[in-house]
Amino acid sequence: MNINQNHPKSFFKYMSASTAEKVLKNRALRWSHPSEFDDTLDVAQVCDEKMDKNKQKQIQDAIIDLAADFSSNHNINDTNEKFKCLVFLFSLFGSDKTSAISELKKGPIDISSLIAGINECWEKNIRNDFRILCLGIENNNHHLWNKYAEEHKGAVIELACREESDSPWRIAKPVEYVKEKELFLTAEDWAVAMSLEKNAVANYIIEKCCLRKAKDNEHKWFEQNEWRIPSFRKHHEIGMVSDYGVNTNDFSAVYFGHKMDSETQDNLLSLLVGELGHVSAFRCELDSSQNISFRKLK
Repeated sequence: MNINQNHPKSFFKYMSASTAEKVLKNRALRWSHPSEFDDTLDVAQVCDEKMDKNKQKQIQDAIIDLAADFSSNHNINDTNEKFKCLVFLFSLFGSDKTSAISELKKGPIDISSLIAGINECWEKNIRNDFRILCLGIENNNHHLWNKYAEEHKGAVIELACREESDSPWRIAKPVEYVKEKELFLTAEDWAVAMSLEKNAVANYIIEKCCLRKAKDNEHKWFEQNEWRIPSFRKHHEIGMVSDYGVNTNDFSAVYFGHKMDSETQDNLLSLLVGELGHVSAFRCELDSSQNISFRKLK
């Protein structure tokens, strides 16, 4: 798998010193359900509980628009039979689809069963079973150092996106920061979900939900520049967190906060041997203007 040229070459995981020790010893990172996060508006909801006739009409129109504009760039094989028929219908009109779109939008189309099916999929197969790994794209983000790395007493671990690796961070995607009222699946999102085969709906919904976060001016979440990778818990796992292994070659560097004590730093440095011998180590330093720089230790 080739990495997109715009994809970050590395990701950074901010954490406490004690967590860094566990990560380096166990070669694993913790993926969490959003209920473990510190923001109640962290992940989009499938339904805003206002699925009235007006919202259903918006979804109906969005489905029609999606089918009318469906091009060869889309994968028709991922869509269900009803949507394929709608796409075929529009293809009969050639380039002049305006009248067909107008006529279809006049008549009511009962999509309540489709909505119910997607909500059921969310409740039974997704809501409590998905996990998210949150990552940063900067090692000098003050907001992240203060909030997740014990106000510079913790550490940051760098994970490299290697060409020869199949590590999950290669499929990480950026979080979209939206207004709270937009934190639900839009009519366009619903339309795409309803066009898909049943087995593809869950993956589409989880990606849409996981990558949408409320833009909170008080907490300034948008300053985190966060990227995420969604996944599902394994069948034998219980609880709301899962620890998944990391290829040791993906560990690239460890950055120690400028307030970390020497004993803790030496303890973490002692772990960078053997399979982790290639991992670089740096000490964070702040100048009088609070600009962050790094001094190489290893």
